[in-house]
Amino acid sequence: MKKQHRTYRSAAVAATLAGMLGLSATPALAGTASTDGGITVKSEDGLFEGNIIGRLMADFSVFDNDVAENQSGAEFRRLRLGSKGKIHGYGYKISVDFADDQVDVKDAYLKFDLLGGALTVGQFRQYFSLQENTSSNHIGLMERSYLTQFAPSRQIGVGYWRKHGIFAGGISAYNTDDNDNDEDEGFGGSLRLVAAPTFGEYVQAHFGIAAVSEGGIQGRNRVRVRPAGHLSDASRTTLIDINNGERSKSTRYGLEAAVVAGPLSLQMELIDGNYEDSQQDEDVKAWYMQASFFLTGESRNYKLGAGKFSQVKPKRSGGAWELVARLDYAENDTTEVEIEGQTVGVNWYLNPQMRLMLNYIAADVAEGLDEPNAVTGRLQFNF
Repeated sequence: MKKQHRTYRSAAVAATLAGMLGLSATPALAGTASTDGGITVKSEDGLFEGNIIGRLMADFSVFDNDVAENQSGAEFRRLRLGSKGKIHGYGYKISVDFADDQVDVKDAYLKFDLLGGALTVGQFRQYFSLQENTSSNHIGLMERSYLTQFAPSRQIGVGYWRKHGIFAGGISAYNTDDNDNDEDEGFGGSLRLVAAPTFGEYVQAHFGIAAVSEGGIQGRNRVRVRPAGHLSDASRTTLIDINNGERSKSTRYGLEAAVVAGPLSLQMELIDGNYEDSQQDEDVKAWYMQASFFLTGESRNYKLGAGKFSQVKPKRSGGAWELVARLDYAENDTTEVEIEGQTVGVNWYLNPQMRLMLNYIAADVAEGLDEPNAVTGRLQFNF
């Protein structure tokens, strides 16, 4: 499919689109509007820019149940709209998810250039885990690994990220917010450092370390690991569930590694953590190993500036085909509950904005707990 790209220099068109994005429609800001997988409005002086963004992910799951009665079915996993760009030269992003008949604010932040890096203030993904920080638009399988359930994900706070040569890193402080916690919230901090050397013309590597510490949580801090995808939640027997007493402190450490060599990519992460309260300590471990291969010759796109993977662009009009496989492991040492998972998948990228996904998930849990297998699929569209 031939890529469409148009630039409109009509002040009237630019003003109309600028108004949709909340920008002033005065002649001073009349600039350009373009369509290239989305809608972008930019002022002539470059101080104002607005991009309409969104994603739709329609999923289905068919379960081969073991103990719990996980219900096969379909859902809108993500139904998101928002905008990102610049206001008076400062970066911004706002996105809201409407899936499951709920309104859930995802990203909501301002970004300021500072000392060669970027200072972010608002709600954003904290600096922990390669896969957690890679958008769901660009992960190879429908579900992220078990490991990411121990990441802080999006929180309200302040963070600073900077790139220098092949190195990049960030540090943040944030307010902890657990959706299952109706009591006082706590505080936390994250640190992530990455290096991304290249070897020759076609090999891109990634190495990273990360740490997160949280404390002062007065309610119960719940961590759930679902062995067979988002819809496998019919019973708590499907979960590693850290939910005992009042959490006063938790720490997690992570290691990351990835390599892209043409159509082949390998990726792995390991975390070790501890959740502590006045009654007991709970130690957790998790890791995954993932491999993908593009049958049509494309490569995964890595962004050093952000330390994550981004959009795949098919080379041919018929799209790109990718095979993906991953091994997952998560363990609560205290309760001696283990979950192992094997997932294989095939992805068809019709174009940079559309993807069809089909996964098979096989779960292996401690004796007596639910071990569902599942066939899952997704229609994905993002802009």
